[in-house]
Amino acid sequence: MQVYNISFQVNESVESAWKAWMKETFIPMIQATACFEEIKWYQLSVNSDQEPTYTMQLFTPQQDQLQAYHELHATAHLKEVQQAWGEKCFYFCTQMQIVN
Repeated sequence: MQVYNISFQVNESVESAWKAWMKETFIPMIQATACFEEIKWYQLSVNSDQEPTYTMQLFTPQQDQLQAYHELHATAHLKEVQQAWGEKCFYFCTQMQIVN
């Protein structure tokens, strides 16, 4: 199983609006690609002096589906985040593989 992880640190001033945008726009945009079998979205526990932090894990059994996502969709999707939230939302991406 391949896992594509996107971590987000969101400015507290836009957190509520950002969460609504994620539910209404970003997650459906990813689902529409049909590249992933499952999407899980978590809020991380952070210190009170840190910005709210979230992680989204996108699961696919096939490496070629993940590669297709990277080639066809990832850049545009992350550009949407940047255009919508600018410096109010920092993100980074990692790729993982489940080993157990």
